[in-house]
This record gives sequence, C-alpha cells and structure tokens, in this order.
Amino acid sequence: MSSSAENNTSQSVSSFFRSDLGIFESTHNIIYISNNIKTRTKEEEMTICRTLPLLLSAAAMSLATTATPSLAFLTAAAAHRHHRRHGQAAPPSSPPPRMAAESEVSFSDDLDGSSLRIGVLRTRWNDEHVSNLVEGIKAGVGGCKVADENIFVKEVPGAYELPYAAKLLAMSGTVDAIVCCGVLIKGETLHFEYISSAVASGIMNVNLSTTTPVVYGVLNCLDEGQVRRRSSDRDGGHNHGVDWGKTAVEMAILRREAFAKGGTTTGGVKVKDMEKLGFGVAPREGVEKTKPGFF
Repeated sequence: MSSSAENNTSQSVSSFFRSDLGIFESTHNIIYISNNIKTRTKEEEMTICRTLPLLLSAAAMSLATTATPSLAFLTAAAAHRHHRRHGQAAPPSSPPPRMAAESEVSFSDDLDGSSLRIGVLRTRWNDEHVSNLVEGIKAGVGGCKVADENIFVKEVPGAYELPYAAKLLAMSGTVDAIVCCGVLIKGETLHFEYISSAVASGIMNVNLSTTTPVVYGVLNCLDEGQVRRRSSDRDGGHNHGVDWGKTAVEMAILRREAFAKGGTTTGGVKVKDMEKLGFGVAPREGVEKTKPGFF
C-alpha cells in the first residue's frame, strides 16, 4: 500500500471530523473519491474501498445528528475510535458557532397571574448561576402580578432529579405551573449529553402526562461564559429566568382557559376524573389550594 494513498485517505477522513459542516464535507469527499477511483492505482483503490464505508457512515450520522441533537456525541466518539485505531491523536474539535444570549420572545403586557400559584424546582448543582436564574424567574412572574406568597421554591440535588420532583408537584394539584431550573455545563465525558437528553425528555413527559404546564428552565452550555450571559443581565447578557417565569404564567392562563370551556382535557377525559387520579386541575371558585408538603 502506498504511503501517499494512506495519508490522503486519512486526511479525507480527518477533515470530516474537524468540519463544523461535516455532512457537506464528507459528501464532497465521497463524490471526489468516486469520480477519481478509476485513475488511482490498485493499492489506492483498496485503501479507498476500506475507507469509503466510514465516510458514508459518518455522513449518515451527521444527518441523524441534525434531526436528533442528543446523538451528536456519537459522531465525536466515532472520531476518537478511528484515531485511536490508527495510533493518531484525536483532532481538536472546532468551536461551535456562538448563539445569542438575548431573548427573542415577546410577552403580552396584559398577562395577569394574580390568582396563580407558581412552583419553582431548582438544583443545588451550579448554585450561583441557578440562584441568579431563580431570581429572574421571580422577577418574571412578579411582573405578571403573581404575589410573592404564591411563588414556591424547592431544591433538588441536580438536574436529573427535576422531572421526578416536577411529576410529584404536578400530581399534588397545588400549583398552576412549574418551572424546572438548572444549569448543565459540558465536561470531558459524555455525562453532559446523557443528562441533558434525559432531563429534557423527562420534563416533556410530565407536561404530556399531567395537566400542569412545566417550563424547561435548564441551561445547556459549553462553558461558564455562556452560562453567565444567559443567567445575568450584566455585561450585555440576559437572564433567561425572566422569560421562563412569564412563560409559566402564560401557560397557566392557557390551561385555565382550556378547562373553563367544556370541563374536559384535550383527550376528552373529564376534569373530575383527573382529580380523582391526583392530577392538577384548574381551581374552582371558593376552593383554596394548600401548600404541598415538601414546600
């Protein structure tokens, strides 16, 4: 096998993994190799034939990651396995494009949460940043006329515990909406990817399996700088907690309006039947809610 063929092939494979637009890079390589395979020596053709499936697989994986962000770590893992197999150092990952910290969501000035109760579930992990976000949540719901005594905060150890706590609180029927608040920062292992995916899925499941809105207030960032710009208004940043608080009020009002018309859930289940199961329902006139025990 010629050394030039091996080097050219390795460079083609490595260029895919270093590229931020891997699918386009790998597709270009595949087309180039296919168009020139007949002009190469037999040794080079054998090398290309062994490498082409890897490029095709990498291109398919890139397509999958655009549809499912939680699979992104698989591409990186494949790159590291390839370079270990060939005795090469793993290529440095390209920095991701910067995302703006400012909010692009607008809210009505007429949101009236004066009759609502909002539960905030927060993590103790990354306490400084999460505390800033919680203050933002309080400011957001307070700006929608939610009374201070109707904002409840409960701590859990980390983000992984948020969905379970949210399910308990939703089933207690004592709040109109919940905000799950936490911060996850990318580290050296796959812990970040697994936890981020599990927490997002868990919170969505609570939304869909109960009648209580649960806001996803978890920052998933690559470094602390990104967290600071999203958990504080200092230095041109924006505290996303404010938006999460307003979102909770808006969704609680939406839920209340939905139940006020017809008295059934979207699936046709009677509200009174949901009450028997312990799910949260819209409050009835003259019925005062009680605090959940763990508050």
